[in-house]
Amino acid sequence: MKLFQLTPLTVLFGLAVTQVSAEEIDSNEKFSELVVGKKLVQENTWVRILKDGVVEGQGPKAGDISGSWEWKGKYYCRDLVIDDVPLPHDCQAVSIEGDTVTFTHKDGSGISVSWKIE
Repeated sequence: MKLFQLTPLTVLFGLAVTQVSAEEIDSNEKFSELVVGKKLVQENTWVRILKDGVVEGQGPKAGDISGSWEWKGKYYCRDLVIDDVPLPHDCQAVSIEGDTVTFTHKDGSGISVSWKIE
C-alpha cells in the first residue's frame, strides 16, 4: 500500500526535476549559440537552422525540407515546405536539455517535438 501512495509523489517529483533541468531558450542570442548551424536529428529526418534565416533538411522519405525562420520576441518562427507541401506559419517556444532541443508549437501551447543535436 505504501508503494501505491509513494508512486504519485515520485511521478510529480520526477516531472518537477525534468521541468527544472530543461533550459528555456528565450532570446535570439541564446538560440543562435545553442541551436543555429547544428544538425537536428529525429529518426530518419534531419534539419539545420542556419544563421542567414534559412532552414534546410531531409524528411523521412528522403524528401526535401526547406524554408525560412526568424526570431520574434521569445519565439522561433518558421515557414517550412516539406516535399513541396507548405506548412502553416508557426511560432514555437524552444527549450534545451543536454543534447535535446524541444520545439513547442503555437507559441508554446501546442504539441512538442524534440530533436537530438548532433
